[in-house]
Amino acid sequence: MKFKKFKPNDYVMVIKNGKVVREGLGLSVLYNDLTTSIMVAPSTAFDGAFAFDDVVTSDYQSVCVQGVTTYMITDYNKAAKMLDFAYQPPIQTDDKIAEQMALLEKRINNIIKAIVIREVSKKDVRTIIRLADEMAETIETALTSDESIAKLGVSIVAINILGINPKAETRKALEAAAREQILKEQDDAIYMRRNAAIEQERVIKENEINTEIKVAEKEKEKEEKEQEMRQYVLRCDLDMKKEQEEREQEMRLKALRSELAMNTEKQEKEFALKEMAAAKKLQIENKEMLGKIELEKKNSEYTALEVENEKAKADQQAYALAGIVKAYNQLNVALVEACAMAQMDPATLMAKAFMNIGDNADKIGTINFTPDLLQTLTGGIARETAGLTADKVKDAANAVLGQKKK
Repeated sequence: MKFKKFKPNDYVMVIKNGKVVREGLGLSVLYNDLTTSIMVAPSTAFDGAFAFDDVVTSDYQSVCVQGVTTYMITDYNKAAKMLDFAYQPPIQTDDKIAEQMALLEKRINNIIKAIVIREVSKKDVRTIIRLADEMAETIETALTSDESIAKLGVSIVAINILGINPKAETRKALEAAAREQILKEQDDAIYMRRNAAIEQERVIKENEINTEIKVAEKEKEKEEKEQEMRQYVLRCDLDMKKEQEEREQEMRLKALRSELAMNTEKQEKEFALKEMAAAKKLQIENKEMLGKIELEKKNSEYTALEVENEKAKADQQAYALAGIVKAYNQLNVALVEACAMAQMDPATLMAKAFMNIGDNADKIGTINFTPDLLQTLTGGIARETAGLTADKVKDAANAVLGQKKK
């Protein structure tokens, strides 16, 4: 009898007489190695790498497909039939499992290779090198539905394509073509950028022009609205003024009617008063006319008396004037001249004397005047006339007139 305790991730199947009597993970088994067989399979997932460098594309170019397959055993009965997982004490369990899992990986890789060859042959090299993700999905779908995988009791956890690489010469050719294409795309990008800049500048200018046009239209609309608003305000003001004028006119008409009515009554009263006043005035005027007629009669009589008095006065004045004229006619001219000369200044008297001398020049033979003589004459005349006043001259004239009247 022997006792064996297996690891927790070991799936253990105990077989007696060709039948599984006990199975499970991490079992502890007490067995008789003469009558009992034990099979140990891994319950963990394994990663298997693959690289297929002899795959040919549709354009006859060789490519290398590299990837990793993640798988695990899910049906231990099928796996035990297809692989040797017998527990043999001299051989380590891990080594035995590694050997069998390597064999399982080789079988899975062969299936994957068939699928890759079939898929790669459908596409050219330029296409296939860009389809790593699609290739992985295709392989995973094909393995899931493949009967060989089902018979092995294995489930595919994941398929990852690490790369699809062409040969070096093909890669260089593709790189050269791609490089030229990239340069061409670069040139195209430069030209497109220039064209885009030109187009953008044109668009900007068009937008500026359109903006100016829209701004002008908006300003025009604004001006039109402002004009409409001003016209509306003016209409409202005119309507209000018109209504106000109509109300004022109605009020004036009412006031005129009331005033006319009042004036009519007032005029009637005034007319009646005027008629009464006119009647009274007529009576007073009649009385005054009678009084004026009597007064005119009296005035005419008084005027006649005044005319007679004035006539008498005029006769008296005419008589007095006649007496004065008569007196002047009888007046002595020499005396009057003497009186007039009495009031003259010495210069005037000297001029008068010299005039008389000139009038009698034919009667005078020779006459000499010296400055001393002239000074003496003028001084004596001044002294003689200085004492002669106007009152004395008047008295003398009156005396002469009195003598003449006598």
